[in-house]
Amino acid sequence: MRISDFALVVDLVDDETEKAIQDKITRTSKMLAQFTLGWQSDWATHIDSQLLDNINVWRDFFPPEIEAQLDGRSAGDRIRHSFSAGEILPQHTSAEVHRVKAQHFNRNFSSRIKLEPRLGRFYPKGVFEGIPGNYRSSYQPCRIIAIDDESITTDFNHPLSVRALDIEAQIICIWDAAQEHGGRCNDIVEMLTANGPGMQARHDSIATDFWSDDAFVRQDPSPDDAFYAMPRLVDHLDKNCSRQIAELYRRLIPLDGRILDLMSSWVSHLPADFANADITGLGMNQHELEQNPLLTQNLVHDLNQQTAIPFDDQTFDAIICTASIEYLVKPDQVFAELSRILKPGAPLVITFSNRWFPPKAIQAWGHAHKFERMGLVFEYFIQNGDFENLHSYSLRGLPRPSNDRYAGQLPTSDPVYAVWGYRR
Repeated sequence: MRISDFALVVDLVDDETEKAIQDKITRTSKMLAQFTLGWQSDWATHIDSQLLDNINVWRDFFPPEIEAQLDGRSAGDRIRHSFSAGEILPQHTSAEVHRVKAQHFNRNFSSRIKLEPRLGRFYPKGVFEGIPGNYRSSYQPCRIIAIDDESITTDFNHPLSVRALDIEAQIICIWDAAQEHGGRCNDIVEMLTANGPGMQARHDSIATDFWSDDAFVRQDPSPDDAFYAMPRLVDHLDKNCSRQIAELYRRLIPLDGRILDLMSSWVSHLPADFANADITGLGMNQHELEQNPLLTQNLVHDLNQQTAIPFDDQTFDAIICTASIEYLVKPDQVFAELSRILKPGAPLVITFSNRWFPPKAIQAWGHAHKFERMGLVFEYFIQNGDFENLHSYSLRGLPRPSNDRYAGQLPTSDPVYAVWGYRR
């Protein structure tokens, strides 16, 4: 997939009547744009996208190669540039790699959980004591890259500092800024790279340790059939998030194939194009599955009790799993089954957001950073060994729909996170 494949499909600007809409960008313009960061790790291709509003063309900071392309551009235009490693982020330096004594890892840093140092995981910098110039108040993430009984080595460099980066911007709306001369100056690169991107990839191709610390225990260990016995005919994702997931499925899933909607419910998050597809829903509640208009057949099946999936080898042309991967307590066994029932070359697409049922989610999910959760799903794919051409995708910053239950409480839509690969 290319960066340009991920155009937004949400109606982003509901009311522009109070803005002086412009045809082209000038030095007094503001704009709404989708900025996308593309990069490659040893195992996968990654695309991290954000919708940025009220970007001030004259005041905010752009890389010069991007800024030079803005003048005279119109809504709908795209601009892009490729940057080498260390060109727009500080270059990776050994001075930012710190080896500390094991006892200088503050296990009591969080009031919520007791922290343990694990290889490849990210922690707030403030966890590490005894590093000159580092303070307990720092929550900027850093990664453990080596660990033994006596010492821990942590890397304070940005995880993307060693990556070549492609930046693309799609201009959505332009309006006059009315000669503003004050206010905050935003750094576009910082906005794109802060708080997550890069954290989903392994360090030096070494498996990230998500497995320690009772990774697959749950707050509620009771059988799932009781928890899911009562139908929940509610939206688990807001409309903008769901629509973006549907668009992703449209681009990745064959319209005329046989599809398994894994851990399904009353909504499949597939677009209307799939109305005539052969879609099997596997879920936990019969009533919910019966309310799903896209399913041609359904099956009540508890993957946490029985990981074997009752379909023949190479049955499906695609498998999707939406907002449910966090509930699997035996993902290795389930992924073995998924690879068995997929046809060669068929995609397995895992999507999720920031909402789930905490009592039934595995502990590793709740304890991980939101971008590390993509890394956890990557480990499912990589350790299975039957998948290739792996990808991740994130989308943040969409406006929350005005009719959403959290409108007025949360300013932006539920984020989209996706990981997918193709059966060898």
